[in-house]
Formats: sequence, C-alpha cells, structure tokens
Amino acid sequence: MMIRTRFIETLSDLFIRSAQWRGRDELFVDDADRITGDAAFDQARAFAQAYENLGAAHGDVIAFLCKSSARHAVAWFAAPLGGRIASSLHVRETPERLGEALAWLGAKVLVHDADLAPLAADAIAKSGAQIVRISLGAQHDAADSYDAIVARSARFDVLAQPPKPSDVAAIVLSSGTTGKPKGIMHTQKTLLEAAKGGQVVMGPIPPDGATLLYMQPSFAAWAIIVLPFVGAKAKVCFGQVFTPQAFLESVQRERISMAPLVPTMWRMVFEAKPEAYDLSSLTLVTISGEAPAPSDVQTLHDKFCKNIACIYLSGEAFTASGVLANTRDLMELGKIGSSGRPVVGADVRILNGSFDDEAANGEPGEIAISGPSLAAGYWKDAELTREKFRDGWWRSGDLGRLDADNYLWVTGRIDNVINTGGIKVSGEEIEHALLAHPSIAQCAVVGQPDAAMGQRIEAYIVARGELPPHDELGNYLRQQHHFAGFKVPKQFHRVSELPTGPTGKLFRRALRVT
Repeated sequence: MMIRTRFIETLSDLFIRSAQWRGRDELFVDDADRITGDAAFDQARAFAQAYENLGAAHGDVIAFLCKSSARHAVAWFAAPLGGRIASSLHVRETPERLGEALAWLGAKVLVHDADLAPLAADAIAKSGAQIVRISLGAQHDAADSYDAIVARSARFDVLAQPPKPSDVAAIVLSSGTTGKPKGIMHTQKTLLEAAKGGQVVMGPIPPDGATLLYMQPSFAAWAIIVLPFVGAKAKVCFGQVFTPQAFLESVQRERISMAPLVPTMWRMVFEAKPEAYDLSSLTLVTISGEAPAPSDVQTLHDKFCKNIACIYLSGEAFTASGVLANTRDLMELGKIGSSGRPVVGADVRILNGSFDDEAANGEPGEIAISGPSLAAGYWKDAELTREKFRDGWWRSGDLGRLDADNYLWVTGRIDNVINTGGIKVSGEEIEHALLAHPSIAQCAVVGQPDAAMGQRIEAYIVARGELPPHDELGNYLRQQHHFAGFKVPKQFHRVSELPTGPTGKLFRRALRVT
C-alpha cells in the first residue's frame, strides 16, 4: 500500500509519490547498483531516520563528499525528505578547503564514498567541528554505513513532520575554481518547481524515459537533470568518468532517451565515431552550460537526434526559470546559436549595469532571469544576495541580447570580454566562427597580456588533421564571417586538447598568462 501525502507542495512530497509510482522499475542505476523506485523510497526513509539518530535536526545540513552514484542519489534525497538540507562538496578540493566548507555550512553529518574516507576524516579534523560520518561502502571507522542503515528496520515517518515549501532543501556550491564558493540556497518549493519545469525543458519525459548523467553531485547540473527525471518517474543512470566511448556505450546499453552534455563534451563525442553505435533510443539531445556554436547544433541534428534543445540554465535559476530553443526554433526559424525564449513562468531582461537600467531590444548587456525555480539567495551572504537578487530577479553575470523576435542570444561572460586596444571583443563570438571551419574540432579564444594593446587575442585549436596556415584562418574570419581586423586573433596555437573544468566546460582561465 502506498504512503499517501498531502497535495504536492514540496520536493519531499514529489519524491514520495514518484519513487512509489516507479515501483519495481529501476530508478537509480550505475555500474554497481540498480535501485528500483520501491527500494529507493524504502532506503531513503532509512537514511532519513539515520540522520535523525545521528543528531541532525530538522533544518540541519547533511554534507556529501561523493561521486555520482545510485547510492548517493538515495542518500541525497533522504535529506530533504526528512526536512534537512543537502549540500554536496567538491571531491577534488583540499582537506583545508573542505574543512572550511563544512564549518561554514554547519554540517552535522558527512556522507562519503568509501574510497574518500581518509579525505572525509581529514576534512572534518580541519573543520574543528563535531561531524559524524556515514560511508556509502565499507563502514570501517565511520559512524554508520549504507548497508547497515538499509538493513535496519527503522524508517522515517514521512507524514509526521513534513517540511514546509519555504524550508531550505539544498545548498548548491558554485563551481568557481578560486576563492570561497557561493552557497546557492534552494527551497523545497523551488526544487519542486525545477522538477516540474524540467518536463517542459527536457520533456515530455515519459515513465520509460532514461537519462545519462556524468556531472558530479557538487555541480548544479546534477540536480537540474536528476530532479525532472525523478519527478517524471523515469530512470537516471550515473556515469563515473566521462569519455566519449563510455558515453556512447552507455547510451546504447541503457537505451537512453535524453542525453545532456555541454558543448565541449559533445565536440569530443563528435570525433569518437558515433555512427558505430546504436543511438536510436535518443528522443532528445540537449546542449547547455555555455552557448553552443551553430556547427554543434547542425551536427547533433544530422548525426544524433532530430529533436534538439538548446537550454540556458544556471544554479541560481534551474529549469522553471530557464530559456529554451527547440528544434523548430533552431532548424526552421533560423535561430541556430540562440538560446531561445523563456519557458512558461520565466522571464528575461537585458540590463545596462543595474536592475533599474534595461537595455533596448538588440542592445547587449547583462542577462537577468526571473521564474518560479529561482533560488532564495546565497547562504550566509546577505550582501551578495542583495547585489544579485531583487524582486524575483537574478543578475547572471552573462552577456546577451534580445533580437527583433525576442530570442535570447548569449554572447559570453562579463569576465571573458577581451579588451584589445580599448575595444571590447567577445571571445565566444570568435570561437563560434572558427568552429564552423571544417578543419577545426575544438577551439578556445582568450585575451593575453600585451604591453601595447592591453590584451592580445589568441586562439587555441584542436585540429582535424593539419592546422591551416595562420593567414588562411585570418582570411577565413574576414571573408566568411566579415570580422574586422581587430577581432582576428594575432596568433593561432595548435594544441592536442583543451583544458576543461570539473563540469566538462571549457576552462579558458588555464590558457591565460597571468
């Protein structure tokens, strides 16, 4: 017999309904575990009870030091299920930084992978706080373990003290590589809206649908993708380490229906002979995380799936506050390269430096977003919250413009504008033009220090075969893309690969000379 909750008002309510309705079908899958909906619900209730037994009260933070896995997903959902706050830490961080994060979060419990036990223990020691550990594998010196928790009969009563819609349910840490990360606070309500919004952005998601996720839990993309598929009562498959071959093999084996990758990952897949695999299960491919090049979209349409979604999302906005371009927008209306229009309930403005100064259509500026899945603010940072959030709007730090049809075109980051000789140039615009050249597989364009010009534009290229001569590439940009001379890179460097960050996005900062 199903446990019946109230009308669905929270992420907790949604998980209870979805996991039970998933029933005997697999909900969370990885290389080691295949967990059904019934088992996920039962085990999540056991974990929620374990959190309470270990002293984590309603509203306390449960921290996670885990790679993506089926077991992690169960333990993660157990936190908001019991009215606690889930926050995943970056597994590549140092013990010192992790200790600082644990103290800053005020975490009561740290859940970790078995092979990360030494790092978890060191981080707790560095935090100076009393934090108990739960291992997802062998228990050893941890306070509890996954197998021991699910073997016990104690199960959290999900009807006794349900969380409120306004309760904070998750803190998503920003993926910045320097300085202290921001803690993006999402409530039970905003995560519920994100799960619902994903039915538009990634949908319709049928109950027999499946997605494949390589993003680690510490990044917003994990929740952005997982929540809609759990809400749709569909299957979520987790990959450990991304390689193009592993991705293609998993799509074929698990009959993946929706494949979400960032542009850099897709470009790697394009070069991995995808025609050798059975990809017929794909009903939607998405490309997000940064603005795709028109050539990316065309290749996806021609070789992978006729149904494509270019999505503009963020950790602060999530899916119900996103911007979407579908196949018709891209292939029939000539909007390849655009992020589309806001989804139902969302809105977009282009700002000239402040919330009070909005740019005219066609004029570039900072993108601001509004919608029902917008975060509540930043953890323990009222000043930054006031700076970035106002009256239901959030300033993104991304640059863009709205065209005459009100389609959003993302032109880059405020911090990736190259100032060369006093003229501001978008590195992404040059990248997209170069990617249309048949000899170029991947590229990155950055500004390097220059005594005369301030910054000198340089391109780093992964080529197919031989890299064309520099003069030929310069002429290509001038003649085929009508670039003025100041936009043409002064140097074109051939490289074997481009640096990427933990989310798979292009990491331009590693190319810049400091």
